[in-house]
Amino acid sequence: MLRRPRDGGPSSYKLTFVTSTPVTFSALFDGWAWRPIPKCPGRYALRAGPVATPPEGLVPGASGGSEHVSVTAKDPVIVTPFEDGGLISYRKADGRFLHTLNTREGLERKLRQLGIR
Repeated sequence: MLRRPRDGGPSSYKLTFVTSTPVTFSALFDGWAWRPIPKCPGRYALRAGPVATPPEGLVPGASGGSEHVSVTAKDPVIVTPFEDGGLISYRKADGRFLHTLNTREGLERKLRQLGIR
């Protein structure tokens, strides 16, 4: 949504994201292109593959999630939970992120596999 700042002139606009609904699995699933992760029920990878967009760019209002190092993962893991699931993002060495969208069950199972829970 474009909004004109109160103190700005007629050509001064600012891009502002306005969200009034909480983040849910369905909202993220419908808002981005995902592909199922084979043999991992309840887990989906962002179809675009690794991207420059950080987790907070996919999850409105996220404050960066929590970062973890796991002996079972090649890259640092950023966990951004929400009401009915969560985003697990892997920060690649080149600064890009591989995002996975997870149902509540898929998130819990993967966090246990990673040794985070």
